[in-house]
Amino acid sequence: MNPTAVIRPTGTVSDEQARRLLRRIRDLNLGPAGIEVSDHGRVVVDGCLSIDAPVEGGVRYRLQDGGAERLLLLSCEGSRLRIRLGSEDAGAANELGVQLSCDGLGRVSALELGARLHLEDAGARDIEHFLRRIVRAVYARVEDAA
Repeated sequence: MNPTAVIRPTGTVSDEQARRLLRRIRDLNLGPAGIEVSDHGRVVVDGCLSIDAPVEGGVRYRLQDGGAERLLLLSCEGSRLRIRLGSEDAGAANELGVQLSCDGLGRVSALELGARLHLEDAGARDIEHFLRRIVRAVYARVEDAA
């Protein structure tokens, strides 16, 4: 096995690293892009709603879920990535907290998502992959609750 393929966290992320992660996800402004979230479900990410806002207030994405519009809100509280899924009128219906860590190579990792991202040189595809892992994780939480 290639040792660089294994996620090996060595510490927690700093506040600056957490803000940079949110900025990279916000600036991606992904959409429209379909994501398979289960064997019989597909969600469409339809752009970032907070593209001009500071990331300290969170990053919001619009999702289309079987004709219903939902909001994905990402924020950082210390070294935890807070993921909320809800609608504008109903607020957050589902929430997930994920511990962020970093490794010796400067990559931010979310072990619970099976995702990592090198903040310095990640391309759009790498950031999209990280965001897709976030969406799949929060929808898996929805299915578990059902």
